[in-house]
Amino acid sequence: MNNVISYGFARSSEEAAFWHAKHMSGAMTADERATYAQWLESSEANRLAFKRIEDALTHTDAAAQSILSDMFEDELHLEAQKAAAWKMPALAASIAFAFLTLSATIFFNYSPRPQPQIYATAVGEIRSVSLNDGSSINMNTATTLAVEYTRSNRVISFEEGEAIFNVERNEAKPFIVELPAVEIIVTGTTFNVLASKKDTEIFVVAGTVQVKPISGQMRTLGKGDSIHVDSNGDAGAITPFDPIDVLAWTAGKLRFAQAPLHQVVDELNRYFNRKIILRDASLSMLPVTGEFDITDQAAAIDAITLIFDLNNEIENGTFILSKKDE
Repeated sequence: MNNVISYGFARSSEEAAFWHAKHMSGAMTADERATYAQWLESSEANRLAFKRIEDALTHTDAAAQSILSDMFEDELHLEAQKAAAWKMPALAASIAFAFLTLSATIFFNYSPRPQPQIYATAVGEIRSVSLNDGSSINMNTATTLAVEYTRSNRVISFEEGEAIFNVERNEAKPFIVELPAVEIIVTGTTFNVLASKKDTEIFVVAGTVQVKPISGQMRTLGKGDSIHVDSNGDAGAITPFDPIDVLAWTAGKLRFAQAPLHQVVDELNRYFNRKIILRDASLSMLPVTGEFDITDQAAAIDAITLIFDLNNEIENGTFILSKKDE
């Protein structure tokens, strides 16, 4: 008697695997749906066998199920097309075996994708971050980075701010910096990125960098090269730069050579909560050459007002620079 029960349950399991595969394939005809409904209602063993298969799927990790669906869907469609020519037990056993094998492989090999690690600096703060692969990032003021290392890539993403990336060489695992308008790809090098809503500037200190604007072709930059990419992803020409000026912020300084005053003010405003405003548009293009301490806003304002003989007033917590009355 027990043998009869065991045989009956085994047969129900094979048939349940077949009908479950048909459901997943999406290839059931109206007649097959009617036959399936009749089979399901015909015995408790059938219902129990089908429920066990569904329970197994329910308890499989959601991500693993996604992988299973992608890899197994095509096989199920092929099996469904061949079903008419195969005997039910053979087809069911084949699908059940494939399902169990694939499920076991996913279960034992699947590891959830790690969440990105977030690093941030406040206004006026400079911070150094060491990464697990030996790379490091020096972050400038008001910068937020998301760091995500996968099996194939090392990915850093951010929208605004500034950072120097010192990348440990790994030919098999590229280091990718993702910004809204451009992607930077390296395997090992040192480069500085300054990003705002208006544009992105990239400066290569050592090694080689691949730059891919969203609206253009890949560019290759070497040591001493820089490139400007606007918010639309349009890149300018590759030009040389002075690392002493560009990297001065790492020593707590800002250096300018014949820079327009509006640019100097914009740079200073990145480091302080109380902003500086030029009241007179005619002041914006005044040329500035010099060095400012990014920790001393008062000294920077005093220097500007002295050089250009300007008034400095405070209105609603903002420094207003204007021409003196003649």
